[in-house]
Amino acid sequence: MIPNRVLRDDALSYRARGLLAYLLSQPEDWQISSSRLAIESGEGRDAIRRALDELRRAGYLELTKEQDARGLWASHYTVTDTPWYFRPRPVDNPVDNSLTGA
Repeated sequence: MIPNRVLRDDALSYRARGLLAYLLSQPEDWQISSSRLAIESGEGRDAIRRALDELRRAGYLELTKEQDARGLWASHYTVTDTPWYFRPRPVDNPVDNSLTGA
């Protein structure tokens, strides 16, 4: 179940709210791909990427990048129904100023 406050978050566009609802409905090990989402939704890939970025900036989507032993980079998304500003921050993980506009 998705909390009503998520679907009523007026900081998000309707596109981002719908995408968030869809992402939250997927299994935990489901892989996010903007190209795949664009094909499945009929939206353009750039529109999907803008919505993903909107969700990231609002704290519903966390992006981490890691480099493997061969030097290849991988991006990992974590989707949540509780944006970062409602979650306590660990002491060793300060708020990213790019997200707060500071």
